[in-house]
Amino acid sequence: MLRFLLSCITVPCVFALSAQFLVSDSLLISFTPTELAAQGILGADRTIEAHRLVYNTVDAFGQPTIASGAVVVPVGSTCQHAMATYHHGTILNRQDVPSRLGGEIVVGYYLGADDYVGVLPDYLGLGDSPGPHPYIHAQSEATASRDMMRAAREFCAQRNVQLNGQVFLTGYSQGGHACAATHRLLQEEHTDEFTITASAPCSGPYDVSGVQAAVMVSPDPYPAPYYLPYVILSYRYVYPWLFGEVNEIFEEPWATELPPLFQGNNGSGAVDAIMPAAPSEILIDSVLQAFIDDPDHPFRQALRDNDLYNWAPACPTRIIYCEGDDHVFYQNSTVAIAAMQGNGAPSVSGQSAGTALDHSGCAFPALLFGKMFIDSHRTPCNSIGIAENEGAHWSIAPNPASERVRIARDKPDGVAQWRLRAADGRIIVRGRLAVGTNERWIDIAGLANGLYAIEVEGERQSAMMRLVVER
Repeated sequence: MLRFLLSCITVPCVFALSAQFLVSDSLLISFTPTELAAQGILGADRTIEAHRLVYNTVDAFGQPTIASGAVVVPVGSTCQHAMATYHHGTILNRQDVPSRLGGEIVVGYYLGADDYVGVLPDYLGLGDSPGPHPYIHAQSEATASRDMMRAAREFCAQRNVQLNGQVFLTGYSQGGHACAATHRLLQEEHTDEFTITASAPCSGPYDVSGVQAAVMVSPDPYPAPYYLPYVILSYRYVYPWLFGEVNEIFEEPWATELPPLFQGNNGSGAVDAIMPAAPSEILIDSVLQAFIDDPDHPFRQALRDNDLYNWAPACPTRIIYCEGDDHVFYQNSTVAIAAMQGNGAPSVSGQSAGTALDHSGCAFPALLFGKMFIDSHRTPCNSIGIAENEGAHWSIAPNPASERVRIARDKPDGVAQWRLRAADGRIIVRGRLAVGTNERWIDIAGLANGLYAIEVEGERQSAMMRLVVER
């Protein structure tokens, strides 16, 4: 309902399809295949470049504004590439974004190295975008991402980077929420412009008004208490009728100390340093009690307006989560999966990336599973060189494994390097296959149960394969 009311008081938030979105672009960094391999990013055939794009979009109220993001492209390719949009997780400091080479830009490097055009929006209020960031606001997450994709498409046309029309979406944490929001918007309003091939949202708060709102009322400690004031201050900006002054919401000293920390200059650590272990303690008792007592409290209505489970994705969608996630509870995902399937979306499925992994530990395996899922729906590049086509293909067996696992290639491919990585990205052990050696057994008896990745890099063919250790 709030979305409808908001749309009634704002200007239309969709530019004409003929509008120009790209304002400027600037080269951020480039990597050769050798430089990528040194970072553990295997299989690149050519140099990749990351560019910062500044583009036209609309703010949370439908008014024209600008935003920024990063696009990562293979250089000198004659392929027609799929576009893969990655939505980043929660960021407070406006400089920690993909367009400033913040930590999650590495996802873009992986995408570009694998012949995708990687598109990474910064969102509103971050990077070059003015004003505050509308945190967990589905509509503006989606419009900022949509217009970043439009700007990336214009950039590709200018640089003669060919696109094949396939569009993939993924993201982690807040990015899972933004991924789902973008998917819904493109499906409902822009099928003439974008056809989503597959989507893989990971560990997102899709039931923000229910499952995730439990944090607000719980007296128990929570590992990331900064989330609560971030949402409240964001919604106070987006929905100005919800709250009065900050000192009518937060107890002191938080009413005074918290707002200056959300100006885009601080990280989450600065907020958590002054937060109580149980975030609900910052709320004035009467505010908290009113929220508990009234299932239609205006704040809960605003949260409900940003839920992302009660719709039906039309394309293959894999919702990935970890049961041990102590930040974004995994029930957000199970609620969404059940609701979407109940709404007639049989192409929606769920996948656990690890029963015991917490929110940080879940990121690597969840994104690995997400990448494998979108890879399975991608049309391969149609200009792959002869040498790569003739390279060896890799396999691992058994999988799941308990004591030993065999990596093998189906034909000679010169010297090959291999790495076994833990779910958090650490290299546990590495080795090499000599010329004429096509298999190697790896001892895994000392590894704990869980998900791992085996990377292999041959002279003409590389691969990343998941390994499940299970006893």
